[in-house]
Amino acid sequence: MSQNLSNNKQASANGYVGAEAQPVNIGLRLRAVDQSDRSIVSNITGVHLGSGFAFIDFGFIEQTALTEVTRAARAGEQKNPTLDGRLERRIAMGIGDLAQLARQIEQVIAAAGKARTVASPPQQDPLVPDPVSSLQ
Repeated sequence: MSQNLSNNKQASANGYVGAEAQPVNIGLRLRAVDQSDRSIVSNITGVHLGSGFAFIDFGFIEQTALTEVTRAARAGEQKNPTLDGRLERRIAMGIGDLAQLARQIEQVIAAAGKARTVASPPQQDPLVPDPVSSLQ
């Protein structure tokens, strides 16, 4: 994992501002503390702004509950469904750190997309669904 750090230069008394800040990549090793190395299972996320921080909530909702609410909504039985889930973790980040996280996520998604296109042969017709696909 690498972290971008900016070497911002302050304006001097004569008004001179140094060259535009360039990102610096450094190696970073994070060591586990308490049970921080244990993965959490999350199938729902939410991001909220407040007091100069972004609060990222990771939660879990039972799949059977999601399936049941979806079925009821499609059948017209329930207009405004409400589910109870479990908050697994809340993380508070500065806006700059949130922007860095967004860039890192974009890089991971782009790399995963490239790996996927290399690994799978192209379909003959993009409008014809894959016969082994579970999406309907």
